[in-house]
Amino acid sequence: SYFVAVAEELHFGRAAAKVRIAQPALSNHVQALERELGCALFIRSTRRVELTRAGEIFHERCVGILSEVDLSAEITRAVAGKTIRQIRIGTVYPATTGVLPAFLAKIARKYPDIRIHISSGNTGDIIRGLENG
Repeated sequence: SYFVAVAEELHFGRAAAKVRIAQPALSNHVQALERELGCALFIRSTRRVELTRAGEIFHERCVGILSEVDLSAEITRAVAGKTIRQIRIGTVYPATTGVLPAFLAKIARKYPDIRIHISSGNTGDIIRGLENG
């Protein structure tokens, strides 16, 4: 999921904050993954981070696998009689620092059994996320 965070944020600092890990540790994880795979997943410059073609393919596969893991967990909980409700929210970057955090804190206090997933990005990313489920 560290790789997915960087691939979605295209920024190591924001990705590190998203997964609650120090940025140097996140960079080390990604570099170790690239060594293990034997290819670069990102093109890095001082101002931007982009996915390589291999990174794009790996990201697509990882997102699918992680979705399957989440679905498997939900099905298992449902079979065990422990249905967990969830809300998925897609937001553009400015909203993540505006009213959204206070709203989410209020929801979490009122409905502690609800799992909230937040994806942030540009408008195109959010629309693609909605289209892809």
